[in-house]
Amino acid sequence: MMERLNEFSEVFQQLVKSTEFLAQLDIDVREKILRFSVMHQQMQGKLEELHEAMHHDDYVEAGLLDATEMFLLEHSKLWGWMNRAVSSIDRDLILNNDLDRFSQNFNVAREAYEESLAELKLWGPLVEVEGMDGYLQTLEVVLVGLRSVAIEFTVSGRAEVEAAQLLESHGVRLREMVDRLMERAIVKGDRLTANLSLIYWLSALIILVGSIFLTVWFSLSISRPLTQLANNFKEVAGGNFNLRIPAEGRGELDDLARAFNDMTEKLQSSYNEVEEKVRQRTKELQLATVRSKQLADAAQEANLAKSAFLATMSHEIRTPLNSIIGFSEMLEDTPLDDEQRTDLQTIRTSGAILLDLINEILDLSKIEAGKVFMDVTAVRLDEAIHEVTSLFRLNAERSGIQLVVELDDKVVESVMTDRTRLQQVMNNLVSNAVKFTPHGEIRIKVWGENHDERAGMRYYISISDTGIGIPVNKLSDVFLAFTQADSSTTRKYGGTGLGLAISSRLVELLGGEISVESTEGLGSKFTFYIRNLEGSAHGSDDNRSYANQELNFETLPQVLLVEDDVANYTLASKILGRFGLSVDWAKNGLEAVDAVKLKQYDLVFMDLQMPVMDGIEATIQIHQLGLAKQPYIAALTANALSESRNACAQAGMQDFITKPVSGEALRVALLRFQEHTINQG
Repeated sequence: MMERLNEFSEVFQQLVKSTEFLAQLDIDVREKILRFSVMHQQMQGKLEELHEAMHHDDYVEAGLLDATEMFLLEHSKLWGWMNRAVSSIDRDLILNNDLDRFSQNFNVAREAYEESLAELKLWGPLVEVEGMDGYLQTLEVVLVGLRSVAIEFTVSGRAEVEAAQLLESHGVRLREMVDRLMERAIVKGDRLTANLSLIYWLSALIILVGSIFLTVWFSLSISRPLTQLANNFKEVAGGNFNLRIPAEGRGELDDLARAFNDMTEKLQSSYNEVEEKVRQRTKELQLATVRSKQLADAAQEANLAKSAFLATMSHEIRTPLNSIIGFSEMLEDTPLDDEQRTDLQTIRTSGAILLDLINEILDLSKIEAGKVFMDVTAVRLDEAIHEVTSLFRLNAERSGIQLVVELDDKVVESVMTDRTRLQQVMNNLVSNAVKFTPHGEIRIKVWGENHDERAGMRYYISISDTGIGIPVNKLSDVFLAFTQADSSTTRKYGGTGLGLAISSRLVELLGGEISVESTEGLGSKFTFYIRNLEGSAHGSDDNRSYANQELNFETLPQVLLVEDDVANYTLASKILGRFGLSVDWAKNGLEAVDAVKLKQYDLVFMDLQMPVMDGIEATIQIHQLGLAKQPYIAALTANALSESRNACAQAGMQDFITKPVSGEALRVALLRFQEHTINQG
């Protein structure tokens, strides 16, 4: 029995040590969280200042801006996952022995934290912020701390539950031992009474009375207190730390009762401290959640600002380009001497280069925003390759460069892919090969390989040249936006460094990867592969050819041109005049609505960004007039983004024409109007 009582005392001491350790662990964790919170706020402030400075810096590198934005996004996610990991350490789950649910909740948050930390390690070295290395090391220390806290909470919770169960088990055993002693005493008394009943009546009576007295005393002094103690342990295990046992004597049971009272007092104190810390931690996590939401809102606003900037840039640059390219095209049809024609060709070439730059920037923006939609059709690779190479063969031969195409028999069959995007990649790579190869040959090789993958066969395309090559230390940067092997390359050969960046992202959308091998002075070799993509052929009527169709209006349509720029109005009216059309002019959307009220127009060319009233609002109001015959409205705008096209369609426009506008573009638009008129008639 004394051994059982000693085990009771040892279990009590273990519970007290476990509780004290848990309380100290909570204090350490709170201090680390407070220190990390200060570091987090400081780093967040630095990042926001850097990000804000980038928006005011017109010459900031796009890679640095992208790295900063990606770091801010992952930084917010990491802070949120860390809060969730800390909040999942729930004392109720541990006391109720619901450790599986605790582990599941904690592991989800911890793994997400690790993923965000991995992203921060990837982007952190690219962000030029002081103290970044130390801050990343601190994030790693926080991750180790989270793991330690979870382990210690789990071990402590299990220890408390196991200790309570052990104490309950010892109490039951002690009660069984007392019961056995009582049974033995009764049996012994009965035997003595039976053997001495005739001779020792008096002795038997005394022994019987003594046995009864001893049994009663034993029951009152030991069995009942132990039973009560076992019940008290059950209540403590259930969370009742206010329970106390009277202990006024000096016996071992009294010592045990006093140890029990000390244990419950310490447990009550520790539980109160933990509850207070949990409340404080919950409040801190709530504040952190609010800050995370604010950061997410800020990131969304930044994305919207980026889209608005691109739309504005496209409009503001395309508007003067419309006049430059358009009037240059018209001047080519006038009598010019050789010098004037050469100068005019230079103007048109420069305008085309600037237009290509705008288109490349918009393409890269759409790819990064995930807004590129694949038009998957059955494509014969041999035909697609020959179409691209035919564009460069004449220039290559004039430069003394041999253009060789090698096709494997396995690529004769059709491949489900996006023909336009595939040819865009090929065009960029072959164009670079021609540009950077002064002599020698350019070899295009196409073959197929089966890697026993579920995605099916890989279709490889390589473009190798004998050109200037790329330095070894620059190979890792060639697929970054606005990057070329040498700054002098831009001055000598032109270009913005966007072609390879766009090609790399397009290849990923086509289900493949791109790589490069190069030796400086000996040439380069770009290799990429694509896979069959799931989907069906689909397209738009806008993509069909109008080359063999002619304008044939039975009655010349009444045309209204809504344009706030005088030069653009003059250019468009002259081009339309060549098709025999006279044009009325409205300088903004409000004048357009008033003009439609006064005159029946068949065709309206509508600009989008105008003072007083924009083209979208003007189109909506024209449709709300309830005219017997609604005019055919075609957007004529410098906004080339898909968002603008969708907005025009939703407003009720039937066509979308982007500036710079050419005579051919307006001719095709008039053919679409003519076709629409025939179908409506």
